[in-house]
Amino acid sequence: MYDAQKHQVTRSVISGIALTLLLILGAVTAWLIPLPVLYYRIKLGRKIAMIIPAIMIFLLLWLNKTVTSELVVISGWMFLGLLIGECFESGLSIEKTILFSGGAVILSGSLALFFYSNMAQTGIFDLVFQKFKVFSGYLVEAGLIAETPDDVLAMVVWVLPGMVSAMVIFFTWVNVIIALPLLRRNRLPIPDFDDLDRWKAPEKLVWVAIFGTAGILVNIQGLFLLCMNVMCLVLMVYFLQGISIVSFFVKKTRIPPVLRYFLYWLIFFQFPVNLLVTGVGLFDMWADFRNRVPKLTDSARDE
Repeated sequence: MYDAQKHQVTRSVISGIALTLLLILGAVTAWLIPLPVLYYRIKLGRKIAMIIPAIMIFLLLWLNKTVTSELVVISGWMFLGLLIGECFESGLSIEKTILFSGGAVILSGSLALFFYSNMAQTGIFDLVFQKFKVFSGYLVEAGLIAETPDDVLAMVVWVLPGMVSAMVIFFTWVNVIIALPLLRRNRLPIPDFDDLDRWKAPEKLVWVAIFGTAGILVNIQGLFLLCMNVMCLVLMVYFLQGISIVSFFVKKTRIPPVLRYFLYWLIFFQFPVNLLVTGVGLFDMWADFRNRVPKLTDSARDE
């Protein structure tokens, strides 16, 4: 009995390592790196699940012979999977799960960037600017963007904290949303988040959006950059609320799965569409779109 259980745990750990490695190798799927770590954190427990990121970090160190920025990013994504699992197990709300796990990754990444800049004996801004300039050069060579002046690149670098934080929050939310049905299908415990298709941002957040927009319009550089960073996070919150509204009406109208996936593809990857969804999330504070129709039946909600 013990040998069979030990064999099952070993097989699960190997599966977790293999899945994580596949996601790391795929540039398009790298944002799903937290998912297998989260899954096996819930299935195997904290101590055994930590073996997966530990072996992956050791393997990447062995291959690269040094600590690289890619290793730091990958470690952060795996750390995120463990943190979401901790929040699930603690029974935290969806807001606290996203805030605590995503916030911890952002904080740890900031500390890593601070120590890395000290090791490189350069300022954080100069370090990020040079990395970003090299990345911009690759995009120019590929014909994806036009050559950008240094002062514009510098402006973008100052807004990167808000942009990166919004990205982490978004990918945390995506991994949580994907993990819930996956865990449920395999009869593993999941937190009770109520109806996520009725999730709403705090009403007072709209004042942050109003004052943030006003600060952007004021011709004061420091205030402009601060408000731009804040608005990146605020707009991401309203984007998530907009997706919740879309999800509500998708279930209400029973759209076929193929069309549903196509719709979500448009929302995530087409700029005019995701901007529209963000606007829907913002104006839902006044329009309250979902309360204008009857509540979903249980069968529609479970789809």
